[in-house]
Amino acid sequence: MNLIKIITGALLMSGLSSCISTPADTRAELSIERRVFKPMLDGKWIGNGISYGAYRDGESPDDGSLTSKENILEDLSLIAKRWNMIRMYGSEPQSENIIQVIRDNNLPIRVMLGAWIDAHWTKEKNETQVREVIRLANKFSNEVIAVNIGNEIFVDWSWHGIKGEAGMDGVIRYIRDVRSKIKQPVTVSDDYNFWNKPHADKIVAEIDFIALHAYAFWNNKTLAESMDWTKAIYSDIQSRYPDVTLALCESGWPTGRIYDDGSHEGGLIGKAGEDEQKIFFELYNHWVDANGINSFYFSAFDENWKGGFDGTNPNDKCEKHWGVYNADRTPKKLLK
Repeated sequence: MNLIKIITGALLMSGLSSCISTPADTRAELSIERRVFKPMLDGKWIGNGISYGAYRDGESPDDGSLTSKENILEDLSLIAKRWNMIRMYGSEPQSENIIQVIRDNNLPIRVMLGAWIDAHWTKEKNETQVREVIRLANKFSNEVIAVNIGNEIFVDWSWHGIKGEAGMDGVIRYIRDVRSKIKQPVTVSDDYNFWNKPHADKIVAEIDFIALHAYAFWNNKTLAESMDWTKAIYSDIQSRYPDVTLALCESGWPTGRIYDDGSHEGGLIGKAGEDEQKIFFELYNHWVDANGINSFYFSAFDENWKGGFDGTNPNDKCEKHWGVYNADRTPKKLLK
């Protein structure tokens, strides 16, 4: 999740564009047979899932640190009490360890696995993510039930986003490569402010289902407005693509935030806290279950490595406080 919504310049990832010899097909020129994304386990729908990051205090992907398999098992055992489906964002050793723990312990959890794509990375680094997501999806074909290529790479405020038609064509080639080599459904996860734009058609033509992000908090809504707004966004995107399965792959409410510091976050009107999160979660959870909406609530655990450490009160930044568990794995109010 990239929640620092900075309008970037005209970035174009040269690694993506350099491998393109011909333009990708347009929606009108391409018709795929979409694979079904209906998460099931032992005959039961498990589509009400949650996002999972295993990094604990003192660990982060930036320094290449890995949490232990013992920690992972502790985390997954907590998650499995309520959820049977998790979302992970990249394909690296930590992700493989997580899926291996699921397999080794026969945990009732299935995974949407991601390939992280970044305009600031080299072509080789992005392609490594693509190769690894293919390898892991095939190695763990029972545990991995869907694959996601890129996270918030097309919405215009994304810091790590892919810009321009050539960049989009490069991502489409990644999607096609992955779909040709695995059996699971493949998607792209992005903010609603990408999926509601005409150029999203080109991506929708290539994927098996739409992975939608919609945060009432980040869109300056109060808690009282939050669920009506979330439902309206979901309905709007579904109405644009009525024949395509829609999954709400990020939504939630933070328990901490910065107030009145002159930043974008500081100017938002939504109040953060465990009481507020509990209200949002219960309304959201009921709506998801009642309507059979495939969803990944954001997120399982607070991650204090996120959001940076600049400013007066960096530990209050809301990027660190979206979990239903604290970083020390103690439950927040909604789970008590």
